[in-house]
Amino acid sequence: MGEFAQPGSWSILGYLMMNCQTLGEAFEKAGRYQRIIGNLITARAELGLGKVRLVYFMPPHAPLMSRHCYEATFSSSVRLARTLTGQPLSPLEVTFIYPEPESRAEYERIFNCPVRLGQQDNSMTLDMGMGSLPVRMLNPALLEHFEKYAQDFLAQREWNDATTQVVTRILLSRLDDPSLSIEKVAREMAVSVRTLQKQLEAEGVVFSDLLRDIRQQLAKKYLRENYSVEQITYLLGFSEPSVFRKSFKKWVGVTPGEYRQQASGAAA
Repeated sequence: MGEFAQPGSWSILGYLMMNCQTLGEAFEKAGRYQRIIGNLITARAELGLGKVRLVYFMPPHAPLMSRHCYEATFSSSVRLARTLTGQPLSPLEVTFIYPEPESRAEYERIFNCPVRLGQQDNSMTLDMGMGSLPVRMLNPALLEHFEKYAQDFLAQREWNDATTQVVTRILLSRLDDPSLSIEKVAREMAVSVRTLQKQLEAEGVVFSDLLRDIRQQLAKKYLRENYSVEQITYLLGFSEPSVFRKSFKKWVGVTPGEYRQQASGAAA
């Protein structure tokens, strides 16, 4: 999938990158506007001496994803870097959290660099000098046009979901409160409960469903990361472990312990 990636594969984001002056500018804008094409994998940059390490991870709301999602993201990014510059660029190193495969030949063929599996992070380490390489197909007028389109697209999306985003941020910061309620959230937003309900309804959201989904996704994430049931009970604002266990089984159909075993088996 990554080998066949072209700028158009990333929609408006790819065309925006294609008209930047340098590769560094292209990927900076990719980070700024990546929500146009998806929000299930995000990255942070760790700067080193003459190099930058990009660590990719899932945000709390994301479902458990297979290794192929990261492999496609990494390989298409490398493919686009080569296409935009016209040079056979490669990372300095690639790491995956997944176990060692029977053969790593395809990994090494695609990335043309050391590939380490069974690591703590999914990451790519790049030479800082790659950022100054010129993009060979740039058109400043088209860049301005595409960036304006991207800004308007995201502004409209954020406007459409503005209330849900604010409520989600408040919930994530208050999850450890056992008495968390729509009344408390409405008070923090300085609106009435009825007004908040109507604003959420206009965005197709029900407060109780939103709170449940956030707790469910975080509970799964914490179980995969080997947090204890007692820790999760506290972090998600349940009164006691038995209440969390009962709620989790209602959500997922299995107990927290069974889910942890299934997740470990899937990773293995």
